[in-house]
Amino acid sequence: MDIQPGSKVTVELTRLPRRAAARKTLARLFRKDPVVARAQRKIARRRPSWQEWTRGGNLWHHQMRSDPGVSLRPGSKYCLLATLDVVRDLNSVADCVKVTPA
Repeated sequence: MDIQPGSKVTVELTRLPRRAAARKTLARLFRKDPVVARAQRKIARRRPSWQEWTRGGNLWHHQMRSDPGVSLRPGSKYCLLATLDVVRDLNSVADCVKVTPA
C-alpha cells in the first residue's frame, strides 16, 4: 500500500475481518472520518453523560458509553486524512480494505 502521509484517502471495507482486534482497529479508523466525528460530537452533547443515584445511603454513578457511530459492513466507505498512525493501521488490515486517493 503506497500512501503518502498527509494526503486524503477513501477507505472501502471489502470484507469483515474475523479477528476482533482488526474489527476494533477499523472502527477506530472509521471514527476519524470528519462526518462521523461531527455526528458523534452532536450526539454526545445531547446525551446525559453521568447518572447518579443513592443506594444504601451511598452515591452510585454510571458513566454513559457512546456507540461507535460507524457501520462495519462490506461496501461502506469513509474518507480519512492519512497520518502515520492511520497508514500503519491500514497496513495491518490491508486484506480487508481497499484504499484509494480521495
